[in-house]
Amino acid sequence: MKLVKNDLGQEQVVMAEVLIPDQVNVYGDFHTMESIKQFAYSFAESGFGIDINHDNIDSTGSLLVVESFLVRESDKDFPIEGSWVVGILVRDDEIWQDILDGELNGLSYESIVKFVKVIIDVDIPSEVTGVTEPDIYDGHVHKYWVKLDDDGRVVSGGTDEVDDHYHLISLHTSTELTRSHRHIFNIISGKSDNIA
Repeated sequence: MKLVKNDLGQEQVVMAEVLIPDQVNVYGDFHTMESIKQFAYSFAESGFGIDINHDNIDSTGSLLVVESFLVRESDKDFPIEGSWVVGILVRDDEIWQDILDGELNGLSYESIVKFVKVIIDVDIPSEVTGVTEPDIYDGHVHKYWVKLDDDGRVVSGGTDEVDDHYHLISLHTSTELTRSHRHIFNIISGKSDNIA
């Protein structure tokens, strides 16, 4: 999840991929560019309803979709073409603090769908390395590594030491809390090293 900033500071806008094409997510779902396009268009057509953690309580007054787009080639912020990105203006200070604290750290969709069973040959790396998103207050980053299981879920991980601290990793989108902050990281854009 990326926080939008300008010369005056944070705008209380977050942007993140909702769906990424040709990648199996942690729930075993897989989407093509075409199916992602259909999801994005249906979301717009239905009026951009938003809830938190799939509680089905409409939070549209507190959370307002200000951008929704499909990533084009050479996007500097979102590198995987065909991904669906949503930008949300956060008007609720408590929700914004949950984002800053890393308690809310990604976007997810909820939908009634028809599942089609397919067999996909996917090479899931056993370890991924990369660089975290910058800290929202001072901008520092960490190099990270995560060990994945056969389904692509995080088993363990951590970061290097920067400014006399490091972070453990046990979730698939954010580090553990250390010195009052967390970092977001992206397994998909990290570098894979099959270490079997």
